Amino acid sequence: MASGKNHDRAILFTSPIVGIIGVSHSLELGIIAASAHLLGGLYLSPDLDLKSKPFKRWGVLRVLWLPYQKLIPCHRHWLSHGVIVGSVVRLLYLAALLLPLWFIFPDLQQAEWDISLGKAIAFLVGVELSALNHLLLDGLLLPLPASIKARLKGN
Repeated sequence: MASGKNHDRAILFTSPIVGIIGVSHSLELGIIAASAHLLGGLYLSPDLDLKSKPFKRWGVLRVLWLPYQKLIPCHRHWLSHGVIVGSVVRLLYLAALLLPLWFIFPDLQQAEWDISLGKAIAFLVGVELSALNHLLLDGLLLPLPASIKARLKGN
């Protein structure tokens, strides 16, 4: 399992790479994918099931993630650390929290939302790639040699 500092370093290093790959389709999609990757890694990490760095980054709004932590039975459960499932659960949880704002602020319904399928996919791919990055560093996707694990832990 990598330290929080190493997870952050990996996200900061790989976000531009995700953006460059996305730019091969369009500049806009590249920016969306890279931004979603950065947001996913720093704020929507699989480690939101703990009182982790991503959890603390939410500041006073971190209380919103306390029910999520109760929902997840244990750290690294498939609901938080599962491929695709973990990201979907976090995004649906966040969407459920934000949904009341749609009704409280009717101007949101009047706004012109320019969301295309391509933009939505770029966003979702960016978030999922950040989660895969996290799982890879934790050794949950591929077994990591002991020497690499020790370095990632900061030993």
